[in-house]
Amino acid sequence: MRSTLVKWLFIVYLLGSGTLYSIVILLLYPFAGRQGHYWLAKQWCRALVAVMRWLPGITVSVEGLEHLPAEPSIILCRHESTWETLAFMAVFPRRISFVFKEELLRIPFFGWVLRGLDMVSLNRGSPRQAHQAVTQESAARLAKGDDVVIFPEGTRVAHDAPLRLTSGGIRLACATGAPAVPVVHNAGKVWPAKGWPDRRGHIRVVIGPAFSSQQMSQTELSHAVHDWMKDALNTL
Repeated sequence: MRSTLVKWLFIVYLLGSGTLYSIVILLLYPFAGRQGHYWLAKQWCRALVAVMRWLPGITVSVEGLEHLPAEPSIILCRHESTWETLAFMAVFPRRISFVFKEELLRIPFFGWVLRGLDMVSLNRGSPRQAHQAVTQESAARLAKGDDVVIFPEGTRVAHDAPLRLTSGGIRLACATGAPAVPVVHNAGKVWPAKGWPDRRGHIRVVIGPAFSSQQMSQTELSHAVHDWMKDALNTL
């Protein structure tokens, strides 16, 4: 009974605060530039991470921040839940731009705020055209100093699901020439791929070494990222 109550209290907080904060952010958008928009959204993400510590009882630690290269990079991250899309802005020190589905822009309030954050939208039309568009947008965000976050499995997966990387993330790193940084976590253990957080727990985010997309072939880079992510997942 208590776990169900806590879960629903958190859902109410998440949706309620998200809507209210979105309204505030949208009202302030005309007076803030690109960095200001991001800072405003990041404050809500930080507050959400803080609330998660005591409401559902979810804590987080980040390992390997020293592996992030000085130059902007392509972050290849496992997608296990909604948690990483909400918390990464709070836990990563540098500005990040997610590669996300264009349909998310049509969600009231959330999508409107997302549009103002100037991230990378993916139109799932022709694969060739989609790759070209995402490459161009990602290159522009990298040039602005952002790290670009892409989920190389293409969709949310359970924590214990076998690792299956598509070629999109690796191709993006090779096309832009940016370092590829693999990231794994165990958020799916406390916040399922389909659903809401249903238990207390600790989320570990592990950042791997940066692999050069300029000194490795696409095949070599894919194997290196896959092997590191597979080994790291076995420790979570």
